Amino acid sequence: MKIIDENGAAIENPDLTLGYLVDDTEPVEHPAVEGVEEVSHYETVAEYPNGGRDVRKVIDVPGVPAQAAWTEQMPVQRYIRYTDEELAAQEEARKKAEARKKLPERVDALEAANNDIILMMADLIGG
Repeated sequence: MKIIDENGAAIENPDLTLGYLVDDTEPVEHPAVEGVEEVSHYETVAEYPNGGRDVRKVIDVPGVPAQAAWTEQMPVQRYIRYTDEELAAQEEARKKAEARKKLPERVDALEAANNDIILMMADLIGG
């Protein structure tokens, strides 16, 4: 499927980190076709003693039916670039996701530090 940008220019490999694709249609104009009549002649293939003969039709110019001009809607994908605000929001979401991935490590570190404090307090109180 053809991919086009906002200006209608074709794109081979759009960068999906900087934009996204939307299904759309693009009009394609087909010009009118003037009709042409078929031009042909007959050639003798075989002749017989009684005067009969076999012939075949040879087409010199094929006929073309007339057709009015028409517009066809072709399916395309339109590449829409993200705005600066959308890119900033994506970066913020990526940072939050990274922080969530590190959360279990941070909780383990806090639990270990808490256990150390409890042991120090027990030494102080008990000693």
